[in-house]
Formats: sequence, structure tokens, C-alpha cells
Amino acid sequence: MHYPSGVIYINEWLPNPVGNDAAGEFIELYNSGAASASLDGYALGVGVKKAFSLAGYSIPPGGYLILKKTQDKLSLKNTDGAVLLYGPGGQLADSANFVGAAPEGKSFSRMDYGTAPIAHFAFEYPTPGAVNKKVDTTVHVNSYPFGVPLAPQLSPGGFIVLMFGVASFFLVFFIYVIQKNRNISDFFFGGDEKSGL
Repeated sequence: MHYPSGVIYINEWLPNPVGNDAAGEFIELYNSGAASASLDGYALGVGVKKAFSLAGYSIPPGGYLILKKTQDKLSLKNTDGAVLLYGPGGQLADSANFVGAAPEGKSFSRMDYGTAPIAHFAFEYPTPGAVNKKVDTTVHVNSYPFGVPLAPQLSPGGFIVLMFGVASFFLVFFIYVIQKNRNISDFFFGGDEKSGL
């Protein structure tokens, strides 16, 4: 994953954990710089809620800071959620938001960051303290053309050959059974008559 260097990012956040929200929710920040970054003057917010000061926190170079709900007291919304990162001076340094309902057990994870300051996020399995991973959960569906039978139809000649083959099989099977059973053979073909007895 490519990040412009020297910037603090919102890397992922889990708004709808499996089980208890208070125990499972977290926000993860990432330091893309080559040196440790102090977060003095930074703050986190969720929508219009009161921001949480990050004074006293720092992130090592290329490292992560994970803040749980028990630390930052921020309640992440399960529907139409947003996380805002404010830099020194109160300016907006980064943000991420989604529309609709967050799937249970998946974090809103940064997947890319292009040259423009537009973040690309997706709901993926949480990777706290590690690089976000995109998991391919695509369901592959075979599509068939409309109005075309799935099994090819037999031509008239093919149908006759098929029926001839089936009839031949039953004829051979019938003769085999008759030859193996003397009583049936006598019934169909007549037996040796013993006169005078």
C-alpha cells in the first residue's frame, strides 16, 4: 500500500464488532513518516461529537496507534459513520466516512491513497497493528445466454441412432436373460416334448 510520506492517516476503524461494541470498537492511525510522530495537538472526532485529544500519544515510523473505545470514549456509528482526524491548529487532517450500515465484524479499512487527497476505503476483515488486506469474496456466477438450452438438442438423425442403440441394448439383454433361464426359454421357444410319458 502506498502512502505519501510524513503524514498521519486514519488507517481503519471498526464500528460494528461482533459482540459487545464497547469492548470491540477501535480506531487505528498510521504514521507514514520516517521518524516517530508526536500527536500533540491532534484530535479525533466522530461526526459532530466532541473530539478526543491525542496529546501524549505518538506513533513510531511506519507504525500504528490503536485506540479502543475504552480509551477515547468515542462511540462509532454503525450507520452512516464518520471518523475525523484534526491536526494542530484544529484543521481537518484526514477523514473517512461510509453511507449505509456497517457489516458486523468488518472494519472500514484504507485500501489506497492516490496522489490526490482522496482516501479509498472498503469494509474488510480487521488487521489491527498490521497492513490492511483486501480479501476477494467475489461469488463467481456462470451466466448463460437467454433462450439457449443448456443441453444441446439432438438432430433427427441423432435421435434415431440413439433410439436404435437403446433398442439394441434391450434386445441383447432380453436374449441373455432367456438363455440363462431354461423355463423362460422353453416358454418362448418351446422345449423338447417327451411323448409317451
